[in-house]
Amino acid sequence: MSLTISTPGDLEIVMVREFAAPRRLVFAALTTPQLLRRWFGPHGHELVQCEIDLRVGGAWRYVVRAPNGSEMRLHGVYREIVVPERLVSTEANDDCDAENGAVQVGTTVLTEVDGRTTLTTTIVYPSKEIRDAVLNSGMERGVGEGYDRLASALDLAAVADRYSKRADLVDEKIAKADPARWDDQSPCEEWTARGVVGHIVDMHQVIMRPLDREPTPAPSVDEDPLAAFRTARADIESLLSDPAIATRVVDTPGGTMTVAEHIDQVPSADLVLHGWDLACALGQDDTMDPDEVANYWSGMSSMPVEQLETLRTPEAFGPGVVVFGPEVKVPDDAPLQDRLLGLIGRDRARWRPRL
Repeated sequence: MSLTISTPGDLEIVMVREFAAPRRLVFAALTTPQLLRRWFGPHGHELVQCEIDLRVGGAWRYVVRAPNGSEMRLHGVYREIVVPERLVSTEANDDCDAENGAVQVGTTVLTEVDGRTTLTTTIVYPSKEIRDAVLNSGMERGVGEGYDRLASALDLAAVADRYSKRADLVDEKIAKADPARWDDQSPCEEWTARGVVGHIVDMHQVIMRPLDREPTPAPSVDEDPLAAFRTARADIESLLSDPAIATRVVDTPGGTMTVAEHIDQVPSADLVLHGWDLACALGQDDTMDPDEVANYWSGMSSMPVEQLETLRTPEAFGPGVVVFGPEVKVPDDAPLQDRLLGLIGRDRARWRPRL
């Protein structure tokens, strides 16, 4: 969705833009200096100074540098903050004389529906002349390009957020595991519980290969499954925290894609399914997140048969890599989790965790 601008009165400018991200991520991108630096301003501009005191009465200050070296200095004071829904603040430009009425008030409202967020910003100016001057300054192009950059930054943030939530769940399973059960059989014949963690770590390290990077040294899964996983996780989070690396295009067994896309499709997605394997082997609750199940099912059930068969072919994506097993037939009226597991070669009806 592109930026839309309207002028419902003589003093207002209303800007609306939709983003494919939950509003908590959008709110964070609007209020966190390290995130603002990734997107604020038109293409080619850089936010060289960003100071935020996020509280009612707190001040913010930005310095935006253009490609020709000129700078625009903006500042204001927060009047209202409702996380993650609403921000109200004054706004002024250092080049304007605030005492002569050049201060405006901006109100940003974030509305989320089905994981998508609509950002609506209403700016009220002290006079029609100032409002019209802003409209004629090229602000629509500048704000639009900034929001395009924000959309790209949010795509990366969403990948990092998905990975973090999935990794937290697996970390919790490993951390609370009974040490006596690490050699218990998992639903995958070739893996014990320890072997599931080993596979997860291996798939994390696959991401490093196209970048010619070595995994951080860590204890082996045999020595310390939790330390091995946390080290592999830190490597992935390090890649996602650097936009220059995360957006790099690489050749992978699944085709050409960015590093972030590769992470999202391989080790991050792996955590959902192998988290179930691990829970079963360790005798823990094997209930998967219903939203994850629905999203996974939507993608998997729409895949061409040939692509699914490739995913079931051992080592199709590299030495030692096994993605899915042969399909297990599951009744059409079975719970969606059971049908998903059957599609990737797991039989939940026959496998229940030993409590």
